[in-house]
Amino acid sequence: IQLNDGYPRLAAEDGMMFGSIHPTMALEAMYQLQKIDFKGHLYFDTFPQRSDPVKEAEFNIRQVKKFWMAAKRLDGEGIRKVMEEHDAIGALNLCNLVLKTL
Repeated sequence: IQLNDGYPRLAAEDGMMFGSIHPTMALEAMYQLQKIDFKGHLYFDTFPQRSDPVKEAEFNIRQVKKFWMAAKRLDGEGIRKVMEEHDAIGALNLCNLVLKTL
């Protein structure tokens, strides 16, 4: 699975570091991968034009690990109930709660 982040524009890809622009979407991606028991490969499609490519790769790896661990906390915090109730505010509150641990 290709991971990166960016600003949504038609036919454009920013290739920014994972979770740097849309942390809640990054959290959801990790949560959904856990739910399907994903065992495949992850890779980063980023463009380190103004940063050291090795440092950027290391940052991306740390980000994925952090978001993966935060996503594990969602079930314990009650995300399933929030999802069943279609409670958008509750979902955002839970995301904010687990993202504080990053």
